[in-house]
Amino acid sequence: MRAETLDWPGEPLHESTLAPQLRRIFARQGRLKTPDLKTPRKEYGMMTMMKRAGLGLVAAAALGLTPALAGDKREEAIDLVEDAAETLSYFSADSAFEPMWSLADTAKAIVIIPQSIRAGFIFGGSGGDAVMIARNKDGSWSQPTFYAIGSASFGFQAGAEFSEVVLLVMTQRGMEHLLSTSFKLGADASIAAGPIGAGAKAQTTDILAFSRSRGLYGGLSLEGAVIKSRKNFNKAYYNADVSAGEIVYRADVYNPASASLQNAAWRLANRDTPATLAPVAPSPTPQPQTNADPYAPQALPPAPAADPYASPSLPPAPAPNAGYEDDAVWGAPIGKND
Repeated sequence: MRAETLDWPGEPLHESTLAPQLRRIFARQGRLKTPDLKTPRKEYGMMTMMKRAGLGLVAAAALGLTPALAGDKREEAIDLVEDAAETLSYFSADSAFEPMWSLADTAKAIVIIPQSIRAGFIFGGSGGDAVMIARNKDGSWSQPTFYAIGSASFGFQAGAEFSEVVLLVMTQRGMEHLLSTSFKLGADASIAAGPIGAGAKAQTTDILAFSRSRGLYGGLSLEGAVIKSRKNFNKAYYNADVSAGEIVYRADVYNPASASLQNAAWRLANRDTPATLAPVAPSPTPQPQTNADPYAPQALPPAPAADPYASPSLPPAPAPNAGYEDDAVWGAPIGKND
């Protein structure tokens, strides 16, 4: 059976989105009955259509592929950033992903999909929300931008899988595609799975993919998936109508909720060099003290000269979590930069 991949534009995956392509596919499959896509969605939604197409595992796929239609988009965006920070923390702590640590140090951007869901039997789909942060020239990380990623496929596949996915953007070409409205993995930008793709391919591949999965799935990879910018999340998160390029290159919007994700990205990229300190905000200039507290503890007298014949002492132990900064240093008010 020939497998076909359907473009998914990043909007809610329902019958009005897939109708033209589904009709063509079902028309070629004489064994399957073409669904009536004119029936009102209330009575004949995506789940019903998938069941009639022969799917048994549809609930998780339907939930994972359909972005929320209600609720506070700003809170959803903040929750997505927090989930992305947790995902990066897992990847930097799991030694199974050691091959990606040094690659993250040279990546131009990191895309995090905290939860990607794939499910299908004959007809299948995958999707999830994503966050991207890019490396600044000074080594720090930008404010996040938001994306939707997904695909639908027809061919041999069975099962369901829940994954956390991290994409390392290794080339300028891959970065330019991310800053566009939408693009397709494997067509517009090359993609390889890590750690297999972490060898020689890392020098030429636009995007390297790493994932933590649970479940069983015999379907298609991320190749062919469509990534599209979620402008509504960008607007809600920053309270400003800004594009992905403006967020990354102009850096004129901020949200203090980004701090945990920026620090998690720094820790992942510096996993092999923990002694290196993360970029920190400049400390305020100390002011001379006046009206000092007479009851404050007094400074200790200087230590006596060292004994030249004394045994050398061991160097002091490093402070806990050396090289990691407090999340608060990234904080800044929401909105435009004055």
